[in-house]
Amino acid sequence: MAMLFDIVIPVFLLVALGWLSRKTELLKENSAQALNQYVFYIAVPALMFLSTAKVDIGAVLHWGFILAYIGGSVIAVAVAFLAWRRMTLQAPLDWTVVALNAAWPNTVYMGVPIFYFMFGEQGTLPVVISTLASNLLFILVLALMSELQRSSGSIMQKLRSLLLQALLKNPVMMAPLLGMAVSVSGVSLPVALLTPLEMLAPSAAPVALFALGISLYGLQVKGAGFELGWLSLVKLVVHPLAVYLIAVWVLQLEPFWAVSAVLLAALPTGAMVFVLAQQYRTRVTLSSATIMVTTLASIVTLALLLPYLKQWTL
Repeated sequence: MAMLFDIVIPVFLLVALGWLSRKTELLKENSAQALNQYVFYIAVPALMFLSTAKVDIGAVLHWGFILAYIGGSVIAVAVAFLAWRRMTLQAPLDWTVVALNAAWPNTVYMGVPIFYFMFGEQGTLPVVISTLASNLLFILVLALMSELQRSSGSIMQKLRSLLLQALLKNPVMMAPLLGMAVSVSGVSLPVALLTPLEMLAPSAAPVALFALGISLYGLQVKGAGFELGWLSLVKLVVHPLAVYLIAVWVLQLEPFWAVSAVLLAALPTGAMVFVLAQQYRTRVTLSSATIMVTTLASIVTLALLLPYLKQWTL
């Protein structure tokens, strides 16, 4: 019960506050873009940079954790596709967006805050690892699916283009990589640089939740039907269960890493899926609805799961 009042309710109150601020027009539509840019380009990168710059590189490359998380995600996608006839899947990118709805968690806007509140600065590390690993896998799959659907340009050309975009235009990827470089080199950063980063990092969690609430305003749930219920079930139940089985029964990870893998998988579908659905003009309504429903439903699922996970690490 303590976890419910200490973490779950405060997290969703901040999301609700952001949603109400937009609903009442206290904040206008362009405020969502400004806050999201602050979170994505400034606050979260600062937190991720510090979390990797201060640890040994061996802690970042935790292969057991990566295998449990990625393996559970693959299983969740496979289960989601069991209903392929009901979902009338067609083009390769159509399959890809559906897969992301089933197994792409909201690591930045919900993972960072929840892990930070549960474990402090140490909790950011699993989020960093999972974000890097899943993004690199996603880039490879997206390049392949795009080639299969459009047949213009080689897979390697698309892969190089996507990798460059991920590294040069995505600070959530660049920041931890730079932090790792600092860790490996042993360079001591000047206080003049560390101090502003340490001031920015704690703002990532609350501002990300508030910005998520604003972003949820206007998302539509209508017209998704069976696909919405099925993918929501896979994301919030099958995904964390699959990761749990691999982390605990197969790999027998130490409690902190096993809990981190399960909690990441239990997060709702990430907002980036909606952006990609719009970009590729496929499953836009479904992605919007899945993000909204899994975020709201995770109030219940996380309230049930977090106390158990917290006790597991004690």
